[in-house]
Amino acid sequence: MLKHISRILIGLLFLFSGFVKAVDPVGGSIKLTDYFEAFGMDFMISMALPLAILLSTIEFITGFHLLTGIRVKLFSYVAFYMIAFFTVLTFFLAIFNPVSDCGCFGDAIKLTNWQTFYKNLIALPFAWIIFRDRTQFSTSISSARINIITLISVIFATGISIYSYLNLPPIDFRPFKTGTNISEAMKIPEGAPQAEYKTTFILEKDGIRKEFNENNYPYEDTTWQFIDSKSILVKEGYQPPIKDFYLSNNADENMTNTVLNSKFPVFLMTVPDITTLNKKNVSELINISNKCRKNKIQFYCVTSSLMKDIVKFESKHRAMFNYLFADEVLIKTINRGNPGLTVLNKGTILAKYNYFNLPSSGIVNNPLSYTIKESTLQKEKRFVIITALLLILTVTVLYRKH
Repeated sequence: MLKHISRILIGLLFLFSGFVKAVDPVGGSIKLTDYFEAFGMDFMISMALPLAILLSTIEFITGFHLLTGIRVKLFSYVAFYMIAFFTVLTFFLAIFNPVSDCGCFGDAIKLTNWQTFYKNLIALPFAWIIFRDRTQFSTSISSARINIITLISVIFATGISIYSYLNLPPIDFRPFKTGTNISEAMKIPEGAPQAEYKTTFILEKDGIRKEFNENNYPYEDTTWQFIDSKSILVKEGYQPPIKDFYLSNNADENMTNTVLNSKFPVFLMTVPDITTLNKKNVSELINISNKCRKNKIQFYCVTSSLMKDIVKFESKHRAMFNYLFADEVLIKTINRGNPGLTVLNKGTILAKYNYFNLPSSGIVNNPLSYTIKESTLQKEKRFVIITALLLILTVTVLYRKH
Protein backbone atom coordinates (compact mmCIF):
# COMPACT_ATOMS: atom_id res chain seq x y z
CA MET A 1 0.00 0.00 0.00
CA LEU A 2 2.87 2.38 0.80
CA LYS A 3 4.38 2.04 -2.66
CA HIS A 4 1.05 2.86 -4.30
CA ILE A 5 0.46 5.83 -1.98
CA SER A 6 3.96 7.04 -2.89
CA ARG A 7 3.23 6.59 -6.60
CA ILE A 8 -0.01 8.59 -6.37
CA LEU A 9 1.49 11.40 -4.25
CA ILE A 10 4.55 11.87 -6.46
CA GLY A 11 2.38 11.51 -9.55
CA LEU A 12 0.07 14.30 -8.39
CA LEU A 13 3.06 16.47 -7.48
CA PHE A 14 4.66 16.15 -10.92
CA LEU A 15 1.35 16.39 -12.80
CA PHE A 16 0.37 19.61 -11.03
CA SER A 17 3.85 21.13 -11.35
CA GLY A 18 4.04 20.30 -15.05
CA PHE A 19 0.52 21.53 -15.78
CA VAL A 20 0.85 24.95 -14.11
CA LYS A 21 4.13 25.49 -15.96
CA ALA A 22 2.62 24.34 -19.28
CA VAL A 23 -0.16 26.95 -19.15
CA ASP A 24 2.44 29.71 -18.75
CA PRO A 25 5.60 28.83 -20.72
CA VAL A 26 6.71 32.49 -20.93
CA GLY A 27 6.61 32.68 -17.14
CA GLY A 28 8.74 29.53 -17.00
CA SER A 29 11.25 31.05 -19.42
CA ILE A 30 11.44 34.21 -17.27
CA LYS A 31 12.25 32.09 -14.21
CA LEU A 32 14.88 30.09 -16.10
CA THR A 33 16.41 33.37 -17.26
CA ASP A 34 16.68 34.42 -13.61
CA TYR A 35 18.57 31.20 -12.90
CA PHE A 36 20.88 31.60 -15.88
CA GLU A 37 21.72 35.18 -14.91
CA ALA A 38 22.26 34.24 -11.24
CA PHE A 39 24.68 31.44 -12.18
CA GLY A 40 26.51 33.37 -14.90
CA MET A 41 25.04 31.27 -17.75
CA ASP A 42 23.89 34.12 -19.98
CA PHE A 43 24.67 32.07 -23.09
CA MET A 44 21.64 29.88 -22.21
CA ILE A 45 19.11 32.72 -22.07
CA SER A 46 18.12 32.32 -25.73
CA MET A 47 17.15 28.71 -24.95
CA ALA A 48 14.97 29.63 -21.96
CA LEU A 49 11.59 29.25 -23.72
CA PRO A 50 12.16 25.82 -25.35
CA LEU A 51 13.75 24.57 -22.12
CA ALA A 52 10.73 25.79 -20.14
CA ILE A 53 8.41 23.87 -22.47
CA LEU A 54 10.64 20.78 -22.27
CA LEU A 55 10.74 20.89 -18.46
CA SER A 56 6.96 21.27 -18.11
CA THR A 57 6.40 18.41 -20.57
CA ILE A 58 8.79 16.07 -18.73
CA GLU A 59 7.16 16.87 -15.39
CA PHE A 60 3.65 16.44 -16.78
CA ILE A 61 4.23 13.10 -18.50
CA THR A 62 6.17 11.82 -15.46
CA GLY A 63 3.27 12.64 -13.17
CA PHE A 64 0.75 11.32 -15.67
CA HIS A 65 2.46 7.93 -15.98
CA LEU A 66 3.05 7.54 -12.26
CA LEU A 67 -0.53 8.49 -11.43
CA THR A 68 -1.99 6.06 -13.95
CA GLY A 69 0.51 3.28 -13.13
CA ILE A 70 1.96 3.05 -16.63
CA ARG A 71 5.71 2.80 -17.32
CA VAL A 72 6.39 3.26 -13.61
CA LYS A 73 9.81 1.63 -13.88
CA LEU A 74 11.03 4.21 -16.42
CA PHE A 75 9.50 7.28 -14.78
CA SER A 76 10.58 6.25 -11.27
CA TYR A 77 14.13 7.07 -12.46
CA VAL A 78 13.00 10.48 -13.72
CA ALA A 79 11.05 11.33 -10.56
CA PHE A 80 13.70 10.21 -8.08
CA TYR A 81 16.69 11.83 -9.78
CA MET A 82 14.81 15.08 -10.49
CA ILE A 83 13.69 15.41 -6.86
CA ALA A 84 17.17 14.48 -5.61
CA PHE A 85 18.77 17.07 -7.90
CA PHE A 86 16.32 19.82 -6.95
CA THR A 87 16.68 19.00 -3.26
CA VAL A 88 20.38 19.79 -3.50
CA LEU A 89 19.75 22.82 -5.72
CA THR A 90 17.07 24.33 -3.48
CA PHE A 91 19.28 23.81 -0.42
CA PHE A 92 21.90 25.91 -2.18
CA LEU A 93 19.26 28.49 -3.16
CA ALA A 94 17.94 28.65 0.41
CA ILE A 95 21.41 29.38 1.80
CA PHE A 96 22.68 31.87 -0.79
CA ASN A 97 19.33 33.14 -2.18
CA PRO A 98 20.49 34.03 -5.73
CA VAL A 99 16.81 33.96 -6.80
CA SER A 100 13.96 34.68 -4.40
CA ASP A 101 11.45 32.18 -5.81
CA CYS A 102 12.34 28.80 -7.29
CA GLY A 103 9.30 28.81 -9.59
CA CYS A 104 8.58 25.11 -9.00
CA PHE A 105 4.82 25.72 -9.20
CA GLY A 106 4.94 28.70 -11.56
CA ASP A 107 2.69 31.52 -10.38
CA ALA A 108 0.08 29.13 -8.99
CA ILE A 109 1.78 28.69 -5.61
CA LYS A 110 4.61 30.92 -4.43
CA LEU A 111 7.12 29.27 -2.09
CA THR A 112 10.26 30.63 -0.49
CA ASN A 113 13.49 28.77 -1.17
CA TRP A 114 13.42 27.20 2.32
CA GLN A 115 9.80 26.11 1.84
CA THR A 116 10.72 24.56 -1.50
CA PHE A 117 13.67 22.74 0.06
CA TYR A 118 11.44 21.29 2.80
CA LYS A 119 8.88 20.28 0.18
CA ASN A 120 11.56 18.39 -1.76
CA LEU A 121 12.89 16.88 1.45
CA ILE A 122 9.41 15.49 2.24
CA ALA A 123 8.89 14.22 -1.32
CA LEU A 124 12.30 12.53 -1.59
CA PRO A 125 11.49 9.43 0.58
CA PHE A 126 8.30 8.77 -1.40
CA ALA A 127 10.22 9.05 -4.67
CA TRP A 128 12.83 6.66 -3.23
CA ILE A 129 10.14 4.08 -2.40
CA ILE A 130 8.87 4.16 -5.99
CA PHE A 131 12.43 3.88 -7.30
CA ARG A 132 13.28 1.03 -4.92
CA ASP A 133 10.13 -0.96 -5.80
CA ARG A 134 10.06 0.00 -9.48
CA THR A 135 10.13 -3.62 -10.70
CA GLN A 136 7.03 -4.50 -8.63
CA PHE A 137 4.68 -2.27 -10.60
CA SER A 138 2.90 -3.93 -13.51
CA THR A 139 0.05 -3.29 -15.92
CA SER A 140 -2.06 -5.44 -18.21
CA ILE A 141 -2.22 -2.87 -20.99
CA SER A 142 -0.57 -3.88 -24.25
CA SER A 143 2.60 -2.12 -25.41
CA ALA A 144 0.76 -0.61 -28.38
CA ARG A 145 -1.85 0.99 -26.11
CA ILE A 146 0.83 2.23 -23.72
CA ASN A 147 2.65 3.90 -26.62
CA ILE A 148 -0.57 5.59 -27.71
CA ILE A 149 -1.28 6.83 -24.18
CA THR A 150 2.28 8.16 -23.83
CA LEU A 151 1.97 9.94 -27.16
CA ILE A 152 -1.33 11.51 -26.10
CA SER A 153 0.20 12.79 -22.83
CA VAL A 154 3.17 14.30 -24.69
CA ILE A 155 0.91 15.96 -27.28
CA PHE A 156 -1.37 17.28 -24.54
CA ALA A 157 1.49 18.80 -22.49
CA THR A 158 3.39 20.35 -25.39
CA GLY A 159 0.14 21.40 -27.05
CA ILE A 160 -0.95 23.39 -24.00
CA SER A 161 2.46 25.08 -23.82
CA ILE A 162 2.43 26.08 -27.48
CA TYR A 163 -1.20 27.20 -27.31
CA SER A 164 -0.52 29.25 -24.17
CA TYR A 165 2.53 30.86 -25.76
CA LEU A 166 0.54 31.91 -28.82
CA ASN A 167 -2.68 32.90 -27.05
CA LEU A 168 -1.65 33.84 -23.47
CA PRO A 169 -2.24 31.53 -20.47
CA PRO A 170 -5.80 30.08 -20.58
CA ILE A 171 -5.60 29.63 -16.79
CA ASP A 172 -4.03 32.75 -15.31
CA PHE A 173 -2.50 32.51 -11.83
CA ARG A 174 -1.04 36.03 -11.86
CA PRO A 175 -2.58 38.97 -9.98
CA PHE A 176 -3.40 40.72 -13.29
CA LYS A 177 -5.87 38.13 -14.53
CA THR A 178 -8.99 39.13 -16.46
CA GLY A 179 -11.69 40.52 -14.16
CA THR A 180 -9.25 41.99 -11.63
CA ASN A 181 -9.75 45.57 -10.50
CA ILE A 182 -6.21 46.85 -10.12
CA SER A 183 -7.08 49.62 -7.66
CA GLU A 184 -8.90 47.20 -5.35
CA ALA A 185 -6.08 44.65 -5.61
CA MET A 186 -3.58 47.27 -4.38
CA LYS A 187 -5.54 48.15 -1.22
CA ILE A 188 -4.63 46.91 2.25
CA PRO A 189 -7.84 46.05 4.17
CA GLU A 190 -8.49 47.85 7.42
CA GLY A 191 -7.23 45.79 10.35
CA ALA A 192 -4.96 43.64 8.15
CA PRO A 193 -1.93 42.16 9.96
CA GLN A 194 1.09 44.46 9.97
CA ALA A 195 4.69 43.35 9.54
CA GLU A 196 6.54 42.76 12.80
CA TYR A 197 10.23 43.53 13.23
CA LYS A 198 12.74 42.90 15.98
CA THR A 199 15.07 45.87 16.33
CA THR A 200 18.40 45.81 18.15
CA PHE A 201 20.55 48.85 18.94
CA ILE A 202 24.35 48.85 19.03
CA LEU A 203 25.73 51.24 21.63
CA GLU A 204 29.27 51.96 22.81
CA LYS A 205 30.60 52.96 26.23
CA ASP A 206 34.23 53.10 27.39
CA GLY A 207 35.30 51.39 24.12
CA ILE A 208 32.91 48.47 24.68
CA ARG A 209 30.05 47.81 22.28
CA LYS A 210 26.86 46.06 23.35
CA GLU A 211 23.51 45.23 21.76
CA PHE A 212 20.24 46.32 23.35
CA ASN A 213 16.58 45.94 22.49
CA GLU A 214 13.56 48.05 23.44
CA ASN A 215 13.25 46.18 26.76
CA ASN A 216 16.77 46.75 28.12
CA TYR A 217 17.74 49.95 26.31
CA PRO A 218 19.62 52.25 28.74
CA TYR A 219 17.34 55.26 28.29
CA GLU A 220 18.56 57.04 31.44
CA ASP A 221 22.27 56.37 30.96
CA THR A 222 23.37 59.08 28.54
CA THR A 223 27.01 57.90 28.59
CA TRP A 224 26.15 55.24 26.01
CA GLN A 225 26.82 56.40 22.44
CA PHE A 226 24.60 55.20 19.63
CA ILE A 227 26.54 53.36 16.88
CA ASP A 228 24.03 51.49 14.73
CA SER A 229 20.73 49.61 14.68
CA LYS A 230 19.41 46.63 12.75
CA SER A 231 15.92 45.26 12.20
CA ILE A 232 14.97 41.66 11.47
CA LEU A 233 11.59 40.71 10.02
CA VAL A 234 9.87 38.44 12.54
CA LYS A 235 6.45 38.14 10.91
CA GLU A 236 5.29 39.29 7.50
CA GLY A 237 2.23 41.50 7.32
CA TYR A 238 -0.56 41.43 4.76
CA GLN A 239 0.70 41.80 1.20
CA PRO A 240 -1.84 43.01 -1.39
CA PRO A 241 -1.99 40.96 -4.61
CA ILE A 242 -0.68 43.96 -6.60
CA LYS A 243 1.99 46.10 -4.94
CA ASP A 244 4.07 47.90 -7.57
CA PHE A 245 1.69 49.08 -10.29
CA TYR A 246 3.20 52.42 -11.28
CA LEU A 247 3.06 54.15 -14.66
CA SER A 248 4.81 57.40 -15.60
CA ASN A 249 5.18 59.51 -18.73
CA ASN A 250 8.40 60.80 -20.28
CA ALA A 251 8.26 63.83 -17.94
CA ASP A 252 8.36 61.38 -14.99
CA GLU A 253 4.81 62.33 -13.98
CA ASN A 254 2.70 59.70 -12.22
CA MET A 255 0.04 58.52 -14.69
CA THR A 256 -1.27 55.57 -12.65
CA ASN A 257 -4.48 57.23 -11.45
CA THR A 258 -5.13 58.72 -14.89
CA VAL A 259 -5.17 55.22 -16.35
CA LEU A 260 -7.04 53.48 -13.53
CA ASN A 261 -9.69 56.16 -12.95
CA SER A 262 -10.59 56.85 -16.57
CA LYS A 263 -14.36 56.82 -17.18
CA PHE A 264 -13.76 55.32 -20.61
CA PRO A 265 -11.98 52.12 -21.70
CA VAL A 266 -8.18 52.30 -21.83
CA PHE A 267 -5.99 50.26 -24.17
CA LEU A 268 -2.53 49.36 -22.89
CA MET A 269 -0.03 47.99 -25.38
CA THR A 270 2.59 46.29 -23.22
CA VAL A 271 6.08 45.81 -24.64
CA PRO A 272 9.06 45.14 -22.34
CA ASP A 273 11.70 45.86 -24.99
CA ILE A 274 10.69 47.89 -28.02
CA THR A 275 13.90 46.97 -29.88
CA THR A 276 12.58 43.41 -30.32
CA LEU A 277 9.50 44.51 -32.26
CA ASN A 278 9.03 44.71 -36.00
CA LYS A 279 6.37 46.19 -38.25
CA LYS A 280 4.65 42.85 -38.80
CA ASN A 281 4.03 42.50 -35.06
CA VAL A 282 2.74 46.04 -34.49
CA SER A 283 0.88 46.96 -37.67
CA GLU A 284 -2.52 45.98 -36.23
CA LEU A 285 -1.70 47.75 -32.97
CA ILE A 286 -0.91 50.89 -34.94
CA ASN A 287 -4.34 50.58 -36.60
CA ILE A 288 -6.03 50.21 -33.20
CA SER A 289 -4.05 53.18 -31.83
CA ASN A 290 -5.03 55.38 -34.76
CA LYS A 291 -8.69 54.45 -34.41
CA CYS A 292 -8.55 55.13 -30.66
CA ARG A 293 -7.12 58.58 -31.41
CA LYS A 294 -9.99 59.32 -33.79
CA ASN A 295 -12.56 58.15 -31.23
CA LYS A 296 -10.81 60.03 -28.37
CA ILE A 297 -10.11 56.79 -26.48
CA GLN A 298 -6.87 56.46 -24.53
CA PHE A 299 -4.24 54.16 -26.03
CA TYR A 300 -0.82 53.87 -24.41
CA CYS A 301 2.30 51.90 -25.19
CA VAL A 302 3.73 50.80 -21.83
CA THR A 303 7.42 49.95 -22.01
CA SER A 304 10.65 49.85 -20.03
CA SER A 305 12.74 50.77 -23.06
CA LEU A 306 15.17 53.68 -23.19
CA MET A 307 14.02 56.91 -24.82
CA LYS A 308 16.66 56.65 -27.53
CA ASP A 309 15.27 53.24 -28.57
CA ILE A 310 11.74 54.66 -28.67
CA VAL A 311 12.89 57.53 -30.90
CA LYS A 312 14.59 55.06 -33.22
CA PHE A 313 11.46 52.88 -33.31
CA GLU A 314 9.19 55.85 -34.07
CA SER A 315 11.46 57.15 -36.82
CA LYS A 316 11.27 53.75 -38.49
CA HIS A 317 7.59 52.82 -38.00
CA ARG A 318 5.79 56.19 -37.57
CA ALA A 319 3.53 54.59 -34.95
CA MET A 320 2.87 57.85 -33.02
CA PHE A 321 2.11 55.94 -29.81
CA ASN A 322 1.55 57.70 -26.49
CA TYR A 323 4.23 56.19 -24.27
CA LEU A 324 4.15 55.30 -20.59
CA PHE A 325 6.99 53.75 -18.63
CA ALA A 326 6.96 50.91 -16.11
CA ASP A 327 9.23 48.29 -14.61
CA GLU A 328 10.04 45.45 -17.00
CA VAL A 329 8.96 42.77 -14.51
CA LEU A 330 5.60 44.52 -14.03
CA ILE A 331 5.04 44.67 -17.79
CA LYS A 332 5.76 40.96 -18.21
CA THR A 333 3.41 40.19 -15.32
CA ILE A 334 0.53 42.23 -16.72
CA ASN A 335 0.64 40.57 -20.13
CA ARG A 336 2.92 37.77 -21.36
CA GLY A 337 2.69 38.95 -24.97
CA ASN A 338 5.50 40.93 -26.55
CA PRO A 339 3.72 43.02 -27.61
CA GLY A 340 0.47 42.39 -25.79
CA LEU A 341 -2.76 44.34 -25.54
CA THR A 342 -4.70 44.80 -22.29
CA VAL A 343 -8.09 46.52 -22.14
CA LEU A 344 -9.12 48.29 -18.92
CA ASN A 345 -12.42 49.82 -17.89
CA LYS A 346 -12.37 51.92 -14.69
CA GLY A 347 -9.29 50.00 -13.57
CA THR A 348 -10.76 46.55 -14.22
CA ILE A 349 -9.01 44.24 -16.69
CA LEU A 350 -11.59 43.31 -19.32
CA ALA A 351 -9.44 41.36 -21.77
CA LYS A 352 -5.86 40.54 -22.71
CA TYR A 353 -4.42 39.61 -26.09
CA ASN A 354 -1.13 38.39 -27.48
CA TYR A 355 0.13 39.79 -30.77
CA PHE A 356 -0.60 36.41 -32.40
CA ASN A 357 -4.36 36.84 -31.84
CA LEU A 358 -5.00 40.57 -31.69
CA PRO A 359 -8.56 41.77 -32.22
CA SER A 360 -9.37 43.87 -35.26
CA SER A 361 -9.48 47.63 -34.95
CA GLY A 362 -13.27 47.25 -34.79
CA ILE A 363 -12.89 46.60 -31.06
CA VAL A 364 -12.63 50.38 -30.59
CA ASN A 365 -16.25 50.88 -31.75
CA ASN A 366 -17.67 48.81 -28.89
CA PRO A 367 -14.84 47.70 -26.56
CA LEU A 368 -17.06 46.62 -23.65
CA SER A 369 -19.22 44.25 -25.71
CA TYR A 370 -16.19 42.87 -27.55
CA THR A 371 -14.19 42.19 -24.40
CA ILE A 372 -17.10 40.57 -22.55
CA LYS A 373 -17.39 38.09 -25.41
CA GLU A 374 -13.64 37.48 -25.19
CA SER A 375 -13.88 36.86 -21.43
CA THR A 376 -16.64 34.29 -22.00
CA LEU A 377 -14.49 32.60 -24.65
CA GLN A 378 -11.55 32.39 -22.23
CA LYS A 379 -13.75 30.65 -19.64
CA GLU A 380 -14.83 28.14 -22.29
CA LYS A 381 -11.20 27.47 -23.20
CA ARG A 382 -10.32 26.79 -19.55
CA PHE A 383 -13.25 24.40 -19.26
CA VAL A 384 -12.20 22.52 -22.41
CA ILE A 385 -8.59 22.14 -21.22
CA ILE A 386 -9.51 20.89 -17.74
CA THR A 387 -12.16 18.55 -19.17
CA ALA A 388 -9.66 17.14 -21.67
CA LEU A 389 -7.14 16.48 -18.89
CA LEU A 390 -9.71 14.70 -16.72
CA LEU A 391 -10.94 12.68 -19.71
CA ILE A 392 -7.43 11.51 -20.57
CA LEU A 393 -6.80 10.45 -16.97
CA THR A 394 -10.16 8.66 -16.71
CA VAL A 395 -9.74 6.76 -19.98
CA THR A 396 -6.19 5.75 -19.03
CA VAL A 397 -7.25 4.39 -15.65
CA LEU A 398 -10.11 2.47 -17.25
CA TYR A 399 -7.73 0.98 -19.82
CA ARG A 400 -5.39 -0.05 -17.01
CA LYS A 401 -8.16 -1.93 -15.23
CA HIS A 402 -8.83 -3.92 -18.38
